[in-house]
Amino acid sequence: MSTPDQQRGGERHGRSNKVNARNVIRRNGHSHHNITPNISTRSDNSHSENNRNGSISSGKKAARPATQRDVSRPAKAVLHAAGRRSTRRSRRNGKSSRTARARLYKQGYRRGYDEGIRQGQSSFGLVFEGVSIIIPTYNQREYVLQCVSSIEKHTPAPFEIIVVDNGSKDGTAKAMLRKGGMVRVAALDQNRGFAGGVNHGLMMARGRHIIVLNNDTLVTPGWLDNMMTCLASDPKIGVVGPVTNYIGGDQQIEVPYREVGEMWSFAAAQNRPDADKHRITDRLVGFCWLFSRELLERVGYLDEGYAVGNFEDDDWIIRVKLAGYQLAVAGDAFIHHFGSVSMKALGEQDFAVVNKDNEQFYSQKWGDPHALVAETSRLAKQQFSGTSSGQLEDRDTSPIDPRQRISTQGSQDPVLQFRRSCDFYPEGSFLSDAKGDVYTLTGGRRRKLNIPVPRGISPVQVAKPDLLAMPAGEALILAGEVQGWPMEAHQLQNKVVQGSPQVWAEGSIVATVDAPEIRYQISGGKRRRFVSVYAAERWGIHSGHIISVSADQLNSMEEGWPIIAPPQLLNPDL
Repeated sequence: MSTPDQQRGGERHGRSNKVNARNVIRRNGHSHHNITPNISTRSDNSHSENNRNGSISSGKKAARPATQRDVSRPAKAVLHAAGRRSTRRSRRNGKSSRTARARLYKQGYRRGYDEGIRQGQSSFGLVFEGVSIIIPTYNQREYVLQCVSSIEKHTPAPFEIIVVDNGSKDGTAKAMLRKGGMVRVAALDQNRGFAGGVNHGLMMARGRHIIVLNNDTLVTPGWLDNMMTCLASDPKIGVVGPVTNYIGGDQQIEVPYREVGEMWSFAAAQNRPDADKHRITDRLVGFCWLFSRELLERVGYLDEGYAVGNFEDDDWIIRVKLAGYQLAVAGDAFIHHFGSVSMKALGEQDFAVVNKDNEQFYSQKWGDPHALVAETSRLAKQQFSGTSSGQLEDRDTSPIDPRQRISTQGSQDPVLQFRRSCDFYPEGSFLSDAKGDVYTLTGGRRRKLNIPVPRGISPVQVAKPDLLAMPAGEALILAGEVQGWPMEAHQLQNKVVQGSPQVWAEGSIVATVDAPEIRYQISGGKRRRFVSVYAAERWGIHSGHIISVSADQLNSMEEGWPIIAPPQLLNPDL
């Protein structure tokens, strides 16, 4: 047993050790708050030995000696340092793992992309026995979602839906991509208007038949079957439209409902198949068209010279009629139309401006389109009646690539005499596609220039399908084979067509003194009228090309097909 003095001495000795430990810490620049309590009085040697043995004496947790080395690195600090090292290793491992995953993703994406291109190239031009439904849209997400849902619910397979989003800002493209299924989405980087959106969808379409449909419509049970029945009822019918509650012309019918919810029962009664409700019409509004792929190949794309919308559908319908097709309304196919929501979104003032500009462009391009269609129909009948034994003159019998031209029953009937866009293009003109390939149109055939385009020739761009619809002739490989067009008037004055009673060379551009704005091309011994000044200018005709002639001289020549302006194509992918 220790005496009180011994106990006090021991306490003084312990306090002295603690003070020494504090002094060591202060001398080394460490705060006293880092001192661990109950510092043992063991020597450094015993501490080192205990660490080597890894044991704690007396079964109790031994206090760590307060050496300079250990106190400067307390247990808590060591644990934090270890945690940081572990975190750094974890981050390095995580970063390495993410890098590896990103690399694998890029490799997989590239393989998938390359395979998609390969399959796309191998299947380009092939069609499936179904309908491609093209819906152009701009900032009308909820309307187009309803439209697509109605198609999916009320349309029998096979079909595909092509939604062309004209640079919407309301998430339309993302919403359509989430739907998946039979919906294909083209997200354009800018608003190309109705014509541009439709054209992009037509380029993507794979079906044997095609429907162009407004985004603010709801289709109803039986709509497509009844329209298809109408289209197939007569080979002369090229385009079919439905009836609706809101549209111009004779496609609008009286409806008893006021709310969409009440519409379905009315549509069910209206859509009972009834061929007596099918009728020929003179105009079809572009809110819903059904037509064949062959008609598209003959008529071509919509004209993108019309801003936003309006009149581009009337423009296309004129070309359909010039090609020899009729239009029909399927009265037993009703669809609901909310009514020009995209155009109304412009506001009254902007809508009026767009509508006026498009109307002026339409008149400038066509002049009197109704008289033009009537005159072309007369020429077609006259041409057929003038052929011997009912045989068509100069019918193209070259083999047809089914990947380029898919014929229907109507095109096999020689009496119908369906025409192509190139029949209304000037002889000897030069055409190019978006890629820069140049062709000359000779005798209704395209001849590719496998040589640099000679100076002074300015090819007019047309769509690739338009070119492919023309029969192919031999390529031009020598510069001497290429004749300039149009030729200046002074270069043609002394040239005479072999065997012709006239003094005008083939390809001459002529006009009478009394009507210099009405220009003609002399082609195949016939006079072919440019339907407007705009049409002549689109083909590069100016006053220096025109030879003045008398009206009697001009009228003594037989009349040939009129010459129209090719559609403007602003989309570089067409």
